[in-house]
Amino acid sequence: MNEFIQFRNQVYDTERNDIYPLQFLDAYIHKSETMNSDERRWKGQIRTIKQLEQEKKLGEKEIDELLSFLGEHPSIDRLIVDAVLKLFNDETKGIVENKTKELLVKQQYDSQQLYHVLDICIECGLDVLSDDDIFFMLQKYKRDAEIMSVLLDYMGRFNRQGFKEHLYELLTFDYPDSIKIQAINAMRNLYSMEAVDQSFVKKNVINENNNVFFEGFMDFLHNGFKFENPGTSILQSMFYGDFEDSGKGNNGGLAVLLKGLGEEIAKDNSVSYVFTLTITQDLTKPFISFYGAKHVLIRLPIYLDQAVRDKFIKRELFIKRQIAHFLKLANLKPDVFHIRFLDNASKAVAHLCKELNRKLVFTLTPDPHRNMFDGAGQLKELDFNELIEKLNKIKIGDELIDISDGIVGIGNAEVKTELAVYFPQFKNEHVNGKINMIGEGIQIEQLMNAEDLAIPSNRLMEWVETNNDFFEKPVILNVGRLSVLKGQVELLKAWSNSRLSETHNLLLIGGDLERPNQEEEAVIDFFKDHVHRHPEFKGRFLHQGAMSNADIRMLEKTIIQQDFDDPHIYICSSVKEEFGIAILEAMSIGFLTLGPLKGGVKSYMRNGENGFLIDTSNWETIAKDAEKYLYDSKIDKDEVKKIQAAGQKTIDEHFSIKKISAEFVSMYLSVKGEEDHEI
Repeated sequence: MNEFIQFRNQVYDTERNDIYPLQFLDAYIHKSETMNSDERRWKGQIRTIKQLEQEKKLGEKEIDELLSFLGEHPSIDRLIVDAVLKLFNDETKGIVENKTKELLVKQQYDSQQLYHVLDICIECGLDVLSDDDIFFMLQKYKRDAEIMSVLLDYMGRFNRQGFKEHLYELLTFDYPDSIKIQAINAMRNLYSMEAVDQSFVKKNVINENNNVFFEGFMDFLHNGFKFENPGTSILQSMFYGDFEDSGKGNNGGLAVLLKGLGEEIAKDNSVSYVFTLTITQDLTKPFISFYGAKHVLIRLPIYLDQAVRDKFIKRELFIKRQIAHFLKLANLKPDVFHIRFLDNASKAVAHLCKELNRKLVFTLTPDPHRNMFDGAGQLKELDFNELIEKLNKIKIGDELIDISDGIVGIGNAEVKTELAVYFPQFKNEHVNGKINMIGEGIQIEQLMNAEDLAIPSNRLMEWVETNNDFFEKPVILNVGRLSVLKGQVELLKAWSNSRLSETHNLLLIGGDLERPNQEEEAVIDFFKDHVHRHPEFKGRFLHQGAMSNADIRMLEKTIIQQDFDDPHIYICSSVKEEFGIAILEAMSIGFLTLGPLKGGVKSYMRNGENGFLIDTSNWETIAKDAEKYLYDSKIDKDEVKKIQAAGQKTIDEHFSIKKISAEFVSMYLSVKGEEDHEI
């Protein structure tokens, strides 16, 4: 029996899912022999927090205890703040106000405590800072971007004027552009846009890298936006990357999906606009971009500490408030909010949606649930920080299931059955009635007609010509962001240690070569070292940085037109893939496609009929399964062509972006209450 699944069912059978993280910690720690004294203390703090929530008790002693916990662990900080807000009411308001004042007057807090105390004050409407307090913080924490950010938020929330010279001073510091944007916005809110010295801003903030963004943002502050179309408006959040940066950093296939899906949904006459919201740190692109007449990408400049492992957990409430502020300034009132991740940014959007009394749609995936146990079904030995991080996401998923108006599962009925294994809430008829199983899709029509394809970029043409010799052999292709979970390192090992390297060259596309993050850099370094140690593969293995989706699809079309005895192959090496946009695109072009057993690919890939499912746990399993299907099964060229054709047919018939978007529109309108709409 799977220990994790068994425990999930036991907890939900007691109808006490609010204490799930604590109960799991109890069970996990009982069998763990690796916890140190700090971790046991943190576990005790979690117990205290959860008991207070259950008892609905928040007196002076309890507030003192909670505030004393702040600053020790980011996940526990989140639980503390959430608990205070959950228990805050008219009866406890005076206690919370007095205790936060006491802490602030002593000035013995560290920056982590201060951040969360200010967060609580903003959320609870408690203006507890004197002018001297604000002046002191502006001076002492002037180099702390997060404190400056939440302090600016506080000053705006309570209309604390009298610090204009300090706001101008902030613009001269070496802060990220997103902090300077916030300072300009604060001046606009506290005084007026006319009171902002434009020449000072131009001198100290605007440069050749960010001038396009600032031009659009300043125009927005002056004039606002006017989005006036009849129909239902949709807001979908995408907090990982940008439409223009697919394949870089943590920006994967979701950007490709949401760009195409947003464009297609917006074509429906019942839809007024689709707004895709992302968070940007690097202000090199426009503040707002249109993709089609009614699909709008908005890049909100919200500061996040990129050095932090989970950059959303601390900034959850700030993200919620900044999105709310933007929607108010833009006079946007989306009818339906759609979120797609188990993280604190998505939780922020969900709570904002409910505060605005709008409808919430939530795409649910069993991640990180699948990674809580090993192959034998036993609980994995995780270090405390990783365990707490995963439990936070599981807790968010459970909360979002409860408050959402509609739930999307990615795939078919088979995937829904798998979801039900990880989410025992599905046994509840109310929850089960919310669920809609919808696949992902691609722009098939664009692929099928050469005249509709984008003209190859000069960059692509030059790159293909430079590497012309590489394409004189069948190609194994893999496209995606560079990540351990995406398995490119394991694929390179599998290729170079198997018969795959005898018959095919290997092409990996993805990653930011100019400014790689830490994980990308590690993968790129492995590629270079591997070729250095195996010079026989030089010229036969190519790694190309992220390309635009149009260039990738044109490259795939170019590759597939070259006929060899062996087929061109697309291998998705991800440890698991929820669905796989890149897989759909490769199948639709005609690649013989190999996808991972784990995840949602099996919902549309039938082994040996339209592709092959392989174990992608490590390079040995990739090599073993690939050899088994490609060589040992002795399938001939005609059989391969039948499989390739079947793959194309599967995508043509079931995964057109038009078909998928129609299903989404129908669901959105149903959730909003327009059940009679017909597509």
